[in-house]
Amino acid sequence: MPRPSLVNPLFLFAVTVMVSACGATSGSSVIKTVHDIDGAAPFTNVLVVSVAGNRRSRTQFEQELVAAISSGDTLATPYYAVFGRHIPLTRSNVDNAVRDREFDAVLLARTQGQDQANLVSNRPTGRLFDLYHYDYEELNIPVSINTDTTVSFVAEIYDTRAARKVWAIESLIFENETAAAAVSAQAAIIAAELRKDGLFRR
Repeated sequence: MPRPSLVNPLFLFAVTVMVSACGATSGSSVIKTVHDIDGAAPFTNVLVVSVAGNRRSRTQFEQELVAAISSGDTLATPYYAVFGRHIPLTRSNVDNAVRDREFDAVLLARTQGQDQANLVSNRPTGRLFDLYHYDYEELNIPVSINTDTTVSFVAEIYDTRAARKVWAIESLIFENETAAAAVSAQAAIIAAELRKDGLFRR
């Protein structure tokens, strides 16, 4: 297995835990940070975007999320299936996909810590990401993390009809034995929270 110095934090964390904590059980905790879904849900046609510095890891995460939230009433499509594996995330790409494929929601999953003003010049300060206000270049920048600490992921739902963020959680991941287990656990956590709050039909 290669040892890149800057990789998708999900992949880096999972591999490190696999090596240093074999036999550990998975652990997680969820914190809800945005809940403004009145009149928005349930969604039925969702664009799924996973932010990652490594294309393979991004593809795997998007596949897991799509599988976890798809049902008879909900169609989920990964970003890479619309634009390919080599196209970076941009506001214009999201806008074009929403218009052309009539997505009613965008699910964005990323690693907490990318919302830093110093990562990109002229980055607006004092606010978190909002796909409908800025084109955040740092969402395409690999993020290095200290694997001795808890890793926090963020999942956000954007209502494309109202052009606003309506739901978000932070999911704290403590331990996973393999990269595949970390991806699957994260997708399952996100999907369970989305359905519990009625954003997708069961």
